[in-house]
Amino acid sequence: MAHTESVQVVFVDAETEEEFARTELAPGQLPDSFAHETRLDLGGEPWAVVRAEPPTAAQFLRSGSLVLTLRRVRTRDPQEMQYSLPTIFDPLPATEESTGPGEHFVIHEDDWRQAEMVSRQLAGQVEAEMRAIHEIFQQHSRVIGDGASPVRVFDRIHLRRTPAAAISAEVSRRRLSELLPVARWPYAGVRFRDAPGRVVDSFAIASDPLTVYGQAHGDRITVLCLALSPDAATASAPGIEQAMREFDLLLADWCNGRLLDASAVGAFVNPA
Repeated sequence: MAHTESVQVVFVDAETEEEFARTELAPGQLPDSFAHETRLDLGGEPWAVVRAEPPTAAQFLRSGSLVLTLRRVRTRDPQEMQYSLPTIFDPLPATEESTGPGEHFVIHEDDWRQAEMVSRQLAGQVEAEMRAIHEIFQQHSRVIGDGASPVRVFDRIHLRRTPAAAISAEVSRRRLSELLPVARWPYAGVRFRDAPGRVVDSFAIASDPLTVYGQAHGDRITVLCLALSPDAATASAPGIEQAMREFDLLLADWCNGRLLDASAVGAFVNPA
C-alpha cells in the first residue's frame, strides 16, 4: 500500500482536551514511533507527547493523519526556587552496607553537619562561612505567613565546603561518652533517610536533650554534631558544655548563622 507524502497532524492540549493547532508535516519530520517519551518544540515552547493516535509511523503514514495530545512542559525560573535552609554541607560522607545489629540514628541528608563542633583554632574559617550565610539571610530570604508560625524561605542556598575537617585537636570518643548523661544504648551509627547504608565510621549517642553524632577513627572523633531531641525533657546540656571546655570547642549553628562558646550553648538547646 502506498504511503502518503505528508501527514495531517492535529495538536490537542491534554489539559483542556481541545485542539489548538494543526499542520501538515513530511514523513521525515516525524519519529518512527511515539512509544518512548517524546518532546516537541512548538513556537519555541517545549511540549511532551502524552498520546499519539496512531502511535507508529507505519500506521500514520498509511492513513495520512495523526492526532497528538500534548502537555506543556513548564520550566521553572531558578530565581523562583525556594529553599527551607540557608546552607548545607557538601560533600556528604561516604556510606557502607550495615551488617551489624542495632538501631541507627536517622537524619535527612540536608541535616548533616548543620550544628557541629569546631576547634577554636578554626574560628577564622568558620566566620568566613558565617558571613556568606548572613548574606543569604539579608539578601536572599523572606518570611511567609503571619501570626505564631511564620516561615522563612530562601531563594539561594550556600554550599559549605570548609572547614572540611572541623576538629583539628584530639577529641576522645571514650572521654566524650564519660561526660554525657547517656539516655539509652548507643546507636549502631548514622543513616540517611531513604538510604540503605550507614555513614562510614559513624556513631550516635542519645543524651537528653540532644543526640550527639558524627564520625570517629578508632577513639579519635573527626566530626562531632548535635541534633535536638523533639521530646527533650530538659533545657540544659552540662555534659556538652563540659566537653566543649575540655576539648576547646565552639558550636557552629550554621542554619542560624551563629558561633557559640560553651557558656552560650544553652541558646541552642533552648532556642525559646
